[in-house]
Amino acid sequence: MSEKKAKKTTAKKTTKKKAAPKKTAKKDAPKKTKKKEENTVMEGSLIYVDYVARTKDDGMIFDLTLEEVAKAENLYSEKDRYEPILVAVGSNWLLEAIEEGLVGMKIDESKTINVPPERGAGVRDPSLVKKIAKMRLEKQGVKIQKGERVTVGREQGVITQVLGRTAILDFNPPLAGKTLVFDVTVKGIVSEPDDKIMAILKRRLPGVPPDRYSVTVKGKTITIEFPKESRYIQDFQYAEIGVAMDALKVISTAEKVKMTVTYERPEPPPETDETSE
Repeated sequence: MSEKKAKKTTAKKTTKKKAAPKKTAKKDAPKKTKKKEENTVMEGSLIYVDYVARTKDDGMIFDLTLEEVAKAENLYSEKDRYEPILVAVGSNWLLEAIEEGLVGMKIDESKTINVPPERGAGVRDPSLVKKIAKMRLEKQGVKIQKGERVTVGREQGVITQVLGRTAILDFNPPLAGKTLVFDVTVKGIVSEPDDKIMAILKRRLPGVPPDRYSVTVKGKTITIEFPKESRYIQDFQYAEIGVAMDALKVISTAEKVKMTVTYERPEPPPETDETSE
């Protein structure tokens, strides 16, 4: 074999193709989880409701959440809160008959629900209408006149009649024996677990801004980080128990609630250079 042919043969054998650059796999972009949205009230739903409650026989308003109605009816009070109330349907946060009537309603739907006495304040009990000596009431500083609400012992009642030396007092609940009429509107349905806990915190501790809490719902545990200033709220320990009970009601998969407060070491005051003359 000639020298030229040998070189060509060798060149063919040793020539290698350059490997193509490896393609780097593109990382999948994090998937955005859509918030679960509920449009229809079901048993167990956590919802916001507006209502106006009247007695059927005379149309007297005894409870409401609408500020404009309160002002129109001369019932407005600066001490009251006028806003939709939170209701865990099926937990008797409202009368059972009302919560049953809410099931199946949709957001912004309105409805009138009638509640009979036996499912409301109860039927009237004639034995709770009593005669009491005026002298006995006067010793307690009671003003003896029809319509005056009084407390006798542990009972609260209203004077219905004044007869000579006695007064007739009715110790039945004010709404006993009355059919109640609730005009309700579903204002919203809370679907996400974290949002449910935040709604409960607002219900139980309305004075604390929502952004001061940290809430996580993971597995069977609900964790709530309270701001340290919450410990100075009057009766906070009772509100804390209420939050835990409500949270376990609305998050059916949870088994425990952990509540924590973090206290940080305060920063030392800045040093100042003082020169003495």
